[in-house]
Amino acid sequence: MSIHIAVVGSPAFIQQVRKGSSSLPDVRIEGFPYDDPREAKDIATQLLFFDGVFFSGSFPYTYATEEATLPYAHHVVQDDVVLLTSLLYVTLTQQLRIENLSIDLVDTSRLESILTSFPSHMSPSQVKELSPYMNFEELIAFHEQLQQNGTTRFALTSVERVHRHLVENGFASQLMIEPKERILHHFHNFIQQIRLNKSDQSQFAVLCYSDASKDTLNHVRKHHCFGGKFMGTAQDSIVLLSNKGKIESAISNGFILSEDTPGHVGIGYGSDYQRAFDHAELALHTTSDATIRIVDDSKRMTFTDQPAPIHFRVTQTRVYDMMKQTGMSPTNIEKLIHFSTDHLEFTAKELTDHLNVTRRTTERLIKKLVDAKLVHRIGEEMSYSQGRPRTVYKFQFPVD
Repeated sequence: MSIHIAVVGSPAFIQQVRKGSSSLPDVRIEGFPYDDPREAKDIATQLLFFDGVFFSGSFPYTYATEEATLPYAHHVVQDDVVLLTSLLYVTLTQQLRIENLSIDLVDTSRLESILTSFPSHMSPSQVKELSPYMNFEELIAFHEQLQQNGTTRFALTSVERVHRHLVENGFASQLMIEPKERILHHFHNFIQQIRLNKSDQSQFAVLCYSDASKDTLNHVRKHHCFGGKFMGTAQDSIVLLSNKGKIESAISNGFILSEDTPGHVGIGYGSDYQRAFDHAELALHTTSDATIRIVDDSKRMTFTDQPAPIHFRVTQTRVYDMMKQTGMSPTNIEKLIHFSTDHLEFTAKELTDHLNVTRRTTERLIKKLVDAKLVHRIGEEMSYSQGRPRTVYKFQFPVD
């Protein structure tokens, strides 16, 4: 599996990542260097077709992601290790006390927590919190003025452009030190996430359309079978083969079904064709009003208009125990659990409306739950019209 990565940062940062990734023969790196992190905004449109984009920090990441919707992206985080390493290096090599420094950093609370651990007379006026939209010229002036009036003797900055300007103009400065091991740790974790994502997106995807008419066939051919191929028909349904990544993209763009396409579609994902086909058949024949039903490789069903999944394979202890207690199907139990998150107390009518079943079916379900001591009666609700009061129930489900 070849992985193509864009690395956005200073030339030194890009070179560091290149050296650290030399042991990854399947990873190809293309560098996008900048002189000013704000240039990432102009670079953004060149990053759309990579498997992932690795940024040197939060600023270029912010500028780029505001300009374009990027693929999988990550940026190096300025954490306590960076701050402590930089403070230790500067105070030891320059023989300075912390109060001799002016510091800029992304999150000033990190410095505050460190300074509470040992005595320091550092003034808040010597610390500046960064934001992506600040004027870097003001940041340069912040450090220069403190050194010019004798308040500080050294600048510790998070911005390479600021550090370079200060040094060129005769001011003492040090760029925050990001240990090489930390950068490579971030990068290797990033690559691992991309591998997992690509593996998931490359799963087999089978689509079974309930309607095998010419209109449906024309629709799927119009969209080039969603990057896959036409497999024929099975039990009067049209069958297509593609992969999960392409189908998820087609779903998000609203291409799977058009307003003129009759029927519904079952989508199945799996590690092989037969598994994906079985899941698509399961999705296709599930009783539901949803036009697009999806069963994933873990046998979880989702609908595009209802994100909460329904589990066909029971691995949760709570669901399994409830199945044994009530004799109910895992589908109905999942629906009840989902309903209970918003309705701790309920009436039979409210449950009937949620499940979209008959009142008689609901009454049977409630009886099973009451007998299993998973639901109990807590009172009555008076009807707005003439008729008997409605019983109010309360769920008493076990906790996972």
